Parts: sequence; structure tokens; C-alpha cells
Amino acid sequence: MEGDNVDRAKRIAYSGMVAALVIVSLYIGLLIRARVTFLALATYMLAIPVIVSNISTGILVAFATDLLAFLLIPDKVYALLFVPMSFYPVIKALIESKTKLHWVFKFLYFDLSLLAVYLISKFLIFDQVVIKYFALVVIGTQAFFYVYDIIFTKFIGWLVNRFEL
Repeated sequence: MEGDNVDRAKRIAYSGMVAALVIVSLYIGLLIRARVTFLALATYMLAIPVIVSNISTGILVAFATDLLAFLLIPDKVYALLFVPMSFYPVIKALIESKTKLHWVFKFLYFDLSLLAVYLISKFLIFDQVVIKYFALVVIGTQAFFYVYDIIFTKFIGWLVNRFEL
């Protein structure tokens, strides 16, 4: 019984530290104009609660960091872009454990997320969002996501091996 409380306290502490580091990472990305890099780093960190605890904890930490991002990050489009990516560690864990066609579903999630962010930012934040070279943007984001996911998988492997999780 007491061991369960220690484990629970440890999971909560990890989750709180991860949430704080995610917000710091997003803020640094905003300050030094390296938004994409620090957005990716922030989402990589969100894998820790999923690995250390479980999917439910990962979802709760994602919600908490989304709320904190909207409250603390001045650039709301950046915060909005973070929202679907904050849930990606959970989606990745679920998809990769359930199907061999995980790449199809991961790209589907990414594409739908990108479309949702675009539509929300167009209608709620900016009236005149125009993308001049739409096809190039789509191809570029697909390439980015592919590399992002490969690095993410390697990061998770390193994390599990390094900390024996």
C-alpha cells in the first residue's frame, strides 16, 4: 500500500516537471525564434508521462500543458499549433501498439491536425490566412513529420534504455 503511494507520488512529480519543462521549451522557442525545434522538443518530453505512468496520465499532462500554453504563451497561433502535437505521444503509443499500418494512421492524425489548426487560425484568429505555395507547404510538413517521428522513436528507445523504464 505504501509502495503504491510512493509510485503515485513519483508519477505525479514526473508529470509536473515535464509540464513545466514543456512550457519552458515552448517559451524558449518563441524567444529565440526556433519555434518548430522547441515545439518538437516539447512534444518529445510529453512521452515521459506515457512511458513512466500510462496513457491516461499522458492525456492529463497534455491537457494541462495545453491550458498552460494558452495562458502563458503570448503567441496564440503557436499555442494552437502545440495542441494537436501535445497529444501525439499518446496517439503514437496507441497506434504503434495496435496496428502494423501505424504510419498510415500517424499521417492521418498529423494531416487532420494540420487542417484543424489551419481552419481554426483562419476563422478565429486571422481572417486572411493565405498560403501562397500550398502544395510546397504540404510536402514540407509531411517531410518534417516523417523525420520528426523517426527521431521521436529513437528518443523513446534511448529514454527507455537509459533510464531502464
